Amino acid sequence: MDDRLHTRPHVHGEGCGCGGDHLASGAFAELAGAAAPAPDAPPGLDPAARRVDPARRILLRGGTVLSMDGTVGDFPVGDVLIEGSRIAAVAPRIEAEATVVDATDMIVLPGFCDPHIHCWQGALGRLIPNNTSTHDEESGISVERPHATRSYQNVLHNIFAPVYRPEDMYIGTLLTLAGAISGGITTVCDNAHNSRSQAHSDACVAALADSGIRGIHAYGRPRSGAWDGQFPRDIYRLRERYFSSDDQLLGLRLYMLGRDSMEELEEIVRIRQDLDLWISFDSGIGGKPLADLYGRGWFDGRETINHGNFISTEQRRLIVAHGTQVNVCPRIEAQFRFGHIPYQDWLDSGLRPAISNDDPATYAINTFSEMQCLYAFQRARVLSTRVGADQGPPVLATLREMLEAVTIRGAENCGLAHKVGSLTPGKEADIVMIDTRTPLLTPMNNAYCTAVQGATVHDVDTVMIGGRLAKWRGRLVGLDVAAIRRTALASRDALFQAVGWPLEAIDVTD
Repeated sequence: MDDRLHTRPHVHGEGCGCGGDHLASGAFAELAGAAAPAPDAPPGLDPAARRVDPARRILLRGGTVLSMDGTVGDFPVGDVLIEGSRIAAVAPRIEAEATVVDATDMIVLPGFCDPHIHCWQGALGRLIPNNTSTHDEESGISVERPHATRSYQNVLHNIFAPVYRPEDMYIGTLLTLAGAISGGITTVCDNAHNSRSQAHSDACVAALADSGIRGIHAYGRPRSGAWDGQFPRDIYRLRERYFSSDDQLLGLRLYMLGRDSMEELEEIVRIRQDLDLWISFDSGIGGKPLADLYGRGWFDGRETINHGNFISTEQRRLIVAHGTQVNVCPRIEAQFRFGHIPYQDWLDSGLRPAISNDDPATYAINTFSEMQCLYAFQRARVLSTRVGADQGPPVLATLREMLEAVTIRGAENCGLAHKVGSLTPGKEADIVMIDTRTPLLTPMNNAYCTAVQGATVHDVDTVMIGGRLAKWRGRLVGLDVAAIRRTALASRDALFQAVGWPLEAIDVTD
């Protein structure tokens, strides 16, 4: 592990005001090379620029604007003015002295906010086809014995996680984040549940910083194997070293499983109250005495529940009443949460969940696929109840609600709705532009249908994070993608060798 990782990286972001290099952690500098400027960049706009000039103005001209803010509205043809890192105005037409970016035939919308990805698994992406459930998740459903190569819990946590080195954590996280940005995700809550040592945690934070994403490090412990036992107390070092300011791209919270012990929860709660942090929970929160936890003040609404499966109606009402956030993971839950995507359950309880991608080891991180899966699932579920139904079924989900789930609802889950999640003047300029000029998306006709039902990650043309170009005209900016890929493949090969993985590097078994 490069010793430079143990010096504090200067994490740049909104309000930074310094002239330093954005990728200042220096841990694996060869992976953070700036891409060459795109030849069609308009004068005054350098795609390779690391620092956002607070006086710089960019005008996105003539795009189809989906603001995801009801007070701002949507525009078939509209403009977005950016000043420094923030959105200054959104309107059908804006006249301003600014660098003009032609957004004709583009859909302009807020960057996607994903509150739940386990980024460290990136180098093992798509390792586990036909995944099977390995925990009953408080469902009462019996599970089969974990499969040697087709069980997430067994493969990722029992076999691979214990042999991860800090450099594997770094490249896996960076690879996942590069894919996320390329697909329009501008905010990620990285649920880092393999923090086997201080160096492992430092590597995750360095990858967040080096990627340039708006990132939250959700600090969690390993789920199996030997580790240093530094969790959760090491969060004090992490907070002081990397997250002492709220005025930066990176944030910090705690992570645990809902089924972890009450003793562990009590310690986590003491730390969250001391450091004023959110907590993200995976799986099993329905087994906790929620009324008591809210009554004691252990839970205060700054909780994010991933999945939200198998939670009783009364517990859901408590969660909604106290403002706790929930996200669902359509593809994962369809496969190894017994097919139970609880989106409708939460709608019926008065909460609109966010969508998250969860697990790179089973799928590619692809928010468009998640929206398409959830939209089809919810409408199929509702429409099937209309056959012979005595009472009126729930209303059908809409395409706008799918986009809300990956933008403003995701921002709420990340505790960042005051900063991102909509094209609202005053918020950070986290923006995605979808190119509709391809044969697949021509003609656009309905913008919401095009963005959700038609578009893919490959149609994401431009991505801005805090006013900085992270993707420009289809190419990632500031990351050496070829070097990331080479390093990720070397990490994968080392992990395969360390565990004696029985399958080929390119597995063709079903």
